[in-house]
Parts: sequence; C-alpha cells; structure tokens
Amino acid sequence: MIQKLTIFFIAAFLLNSNANAQTKYTVKSYTLLVNGTSNVHDWSSKATSINVTGDFAINNGSIEKINSASVNVVAKSLKSTKNSDLMDDRTYSTIKADKFPYITFIMTKVASIQKNGAETVVTVSGNLTIAGVSKPTDLVLKCKVLASGDLEISGSKKIQMSNHGIKPPSFMLGAMKVADDITISYDVVLKK
Repeated sequence: MIQKLTIFFIAAFLLNSNANAQTKYTVKSYTLLVNGTSNVHDWSSKATSINVTGDFAINNGSIEKINSASVNVVAKSLKSTKNSDLMDDRTYSTIKADKFPYITFIMTKVASIQKNGAETVVTVSGNLTIAGVSKPTDLVLKCKVLASGDLEISGSKKIQMSNHGIKPPSFMLGAMKVADDITISYDVVLKK
C-alpha cells in the first residue's frame, strides 16, 4: 500500500512539473513596424532582422509565467515601406545606427498576467534602448498559444523619440518636420 501511494505521489509530481514546464522560445516569424507622421505625410519602416528569445511557463494552453524575454533589432534592418533609400539613410542617421547598431528591449519584470478568452494579456516592464539611450518601458503583450504549440505575441507601443535623446528630424530647410511620437507595432511567433 505504501509503495502504491509513493508511486502515485511521484507520478502526480511529474505530471504537475510537466504541466508547468518552462520552455525557451526563439523567433519563428515576425512583423515589426515603426510608424510616424510629419507635417507632410505619414511614414513607416519595417524591421527585416530581429531576434526574440523568452523563457515561458505554459499551462493549459496559456502563459502562466515569463522568466525572461528580450528583443534585439538590427538598427540598419529598418527599411522604409516605400522602398526609399533616402528615407532609410535619414532613419539611420537619426537613430545613430553606425554608433549604436542595435535597438533592444530587455524585460525586467512581469507586472500582470490576465486570461482573456483564448488570449492572455501580459504587462511587462523592461528597458528599451534606442540610439544608446535606455528608458524604462512597459509593454502590453497579447499572447496566444497556437495549435502547433508556437506562441504568438502582438501589441503596439507609442513612444517619443526625444525620450531617447533623438531630435525629430526636419528636411527641406525645415519645410518638412517629423513628429516626436512614433508607434512600434509587432506580431511575433515564437517556437520551442
């Protein structure tokens, strides 16, 4: 009888450990856009090289815990959606891409995790570094565990370039002025 109880408790422990298993994920696919405005027209740039890693605990098809997460974007991988080399050059100059080749976000803590139907909404705090200047930044992540076991994370964040020591550029002798606010939108699929 004691032997059966021991086996039962060991099996229950192992099942519980597997249900709350923490798994490291890496990027499978992504879309990351930086959108802004000027007094002349809106503009958009798309990242073509990013690396995302995270250590997540998944239970019953939803995120239960995030132990770590980081995003690393190659600054010169930002490309104008209008295929404008001039726009790309201005972007790289504005964010000092030669001196600071990466834009990064490193999570420092999870503020909240809320289940919302098939989606889990996770608010995380971390440090966003652009042009060599790091600022504490909160992100609201909409997370879904896909049927494949992959993890989809999406959301957007409005920031001000000036908070990162970036002066919004102006062109044509000041006739065109870029607004300080930009919005970073992302939709990333992570795989085990």
